[in-house]
Amino acid sequence: MGVLNRLSRLLIGGSGAATEEVAVRLAQAYLDCARRATQLLWHAEMAPQQQSAEALKRLAAGEEEQRGRLRQALEAAGARVPPVAPEQPRRGALNHWARLVQDLEAHRGAVQLFRELAMRFAESLPQTAGLFEVLCREEAAHCEDLRALIARADPQALD
Repeated sequence: MGVLNRLSRLLIGGSGAATEEVAVRLAQAYLDCARRATQLLWHAEMAPQQQSAEALKRLAAGEEEQRGRLRQALEAAGARVPPVAPEQPRRGALNHWARLVQDLEAHRGAVQLFRELAMRFAESLPQTAGLFEVLCREEAAHCEDLRALIARADPQALD
């Protein structure tokens, strides 16, 4: 019976560790969504065309929806929802095209992270893995929208 007790402790400890890790990952994803939304809104304010500004605002709204789902997941896991500190605009790229490239890189990083997290938690926490898969697909769609905006932007124009 000693071996069975040790095995059950390992299994229980393992799931506890997975639950703890997922809470940390959800909190970080929550904060990252907030940062991406803020960055998109800053870039929308500096966009030279109304069409680009509106598209960036829609993407920011999508990030806020994702953040809401991550908040719900954190609350369901019994984890503390981290406060989002207001960020000051950072000195960014000089033109609209370069700012869009910055946005695209941030979203590509999110796609990769969400894909990795979906695979990491697929067996231990399938419902959370499903959330990360949905977020991955949404971020991939955001990347496509940003690529389309980049294709229409003039990289030589300073604004």
